[in-house]
Amino acid sequence: MRASAAGMPAVLFPGQGSQTRGMGRDLFDRYPEPTALASDILGYDLPRLCLEDPDGRLDDTRYTQPALYVVNALSYQDSLERGEPEGAYLLGHSLGEYNALHAAGAFDFETGLKLVLKRGELMARAPDGAMLAVVGPDADEVRAFLAEEGLSQLDVANINTPVQTVLSGARDEIERAHKTLDARGTRVARLKVSAAFHSRFMAAARDEFAAFLKGFRFAPLRAKVIANLTARPYPDQDVAATLSEQICGSVQWLDSVRYLLERTTVGDCREVGGGGVLTRMIRQIDAAPAHGIPQQKPQPQSRPRLFCIAYAGGDERAYAGLAEHCPDVDVVTLERPGRGRRASEPLLREPAAIVDDLLRQLRDRLDAPYALYGHSLGARLAFLLCRRLRDERLPAPAHLFVSGESGPAVPSRERHTWELPTDAFWDHLKELGGIPAELWEHPDLMAYYEPVIRADFTALGAYRHEDAPPLDVPVTAMAGEDEWFTRADLEAWQQESTRPLTTHRFPGDHFFIRAQWPALARIVAAGLAAP
Repeated sequence: MRASAAGMPAVLFPGQGSQTRGMGRDLFDRYPEPTALASDILGYDLPRLCLEDPDGRLDDTRYTQPALYVVNALSYQDSLERGEPEGAYLLGHSLGEYNALHAAGAFDFETGLKLVLKRGELMARAPDGAMLAVVGPDADEVRAFLAEEGLSQLDVANINTPVQTVLSGARDEIERAHKTLDARGTRVARLKVSAAFHSRFMAAARDEFAAFLKGFRFAPLRAKVIANLTARPYPDQDVAATLSEQICGSVQWLDSVRYLLERTTVGDCREVGGGGVLTRMIRQIDAAPAHGIPQQKPQPQSRPRLFCIAYAGGDERAYAGLAEHCPDVDVVTLERPGRGRRASEPLLREPAAIVDDLLRQLRDRLDAPYALYGHSLGARLAFLLCRRLRDERLPAPAHLFVSGESGPAVPSRERHTWELPTDAFWDHLKELGGIPAELWEHPDLMAYYEPVIRADFTALGAYRHEDAPPLDVPVTAMAGEDEWFTRADLEAWQQESTRPLTTHRFPGDHFFIRAQWPALARIVAAGLAAP
């Protein structure tokens, strides 16, 4: 059953791969001013490129991206002048997301063109790579295939439909995946690209683009733009961060369309430009039974759940000691990208993007009483997750447990740690504790983990507290007696909840938790048992 929001218009913008010689033929003469402006900015005759492609450059991403952006923008303007409604929801596939943001008023036509011109240049510089479309298995089956075959240099770049997933990565491993899948009878198709888009191989392009975006300011959005990275609407304040991470991150098209179809209908969606590829995808997703997910009745749950969020650098093993002392609670640590079993996925550096990822992990697991627990960075993320759950009108946690962090309205004392040079960075981590002693003996491992830990501290530095009504969730805040927190820092958690705050101090430093798992387990059990 689809949502009853019929009449809410949605507009879709295609991305790279939809370019064809002759595109824009009916638009360039109709819109001479933006066409001339585009040619001036690009430094070449854009209509000639699109209509004739005399030098065979239309499939070169440096030229493809700006050309598609212009044609999409003119196509949308043309549709409005022909009486089509503006999009209340806007969704673009990869490059098309820039057209969606332009249509929503985030930036003007000229700014958007400058952004995609730079994006194309940076992505074209990426190391040699390749991409492969896999048709038939779902994304989870494709990931299992990668693990089974030891294809560790491949990432899932696009999840387009329940049966279409795109891989991206090292050319030799793409070749091996192609041959192996083909031998199994799975439909595969190499994409006509020269680099591994939406994969870890775009990290340098992402970082340089993030620096480039610091020179721009983005206006508040006047429509809902669904981000490829999160499959949720853009927050106004995170446009730059989301655009830079999108270069490395998977295009979550399937989940984006599912989100859209919960709020409007296929009949209210229109695709501008392109050849109808996105429209066909939406129809396929809409026709899939229950969005392609088997329907199961929730099973009765007698054991409550504790969803844990790791501290900076932590992975899903961070709370193993707590799980050992909670026999009557299912302790589930939510794994962030870039570590553990998700090591192949791009790191996230913005709190909002991380919270979107956490929400996707637990959204379908709220059929039993549950609580949230986070330590240090995890405490702030758990708090933001509580707010998102409330915004999404999902079941609230029975309790929020936090440790090793001041109330979120108090600026974190670690907010500048990410800026430290390497030697000072590691010296500071040694002071904090929490890093296994054996790591200091292996410089290669330190070099491997530094980007992971630094990304987490970058997220902590990017945290900006926003005033909002307090949560109707009990909060227990804990800290070590040797930590730097004052009583006021800890009690600042009270302003975030309508319920009385509970606080505990334990012997030890920032990582007191490792010596206090039994006590923490008792606190968790009591909090979950409280009415």
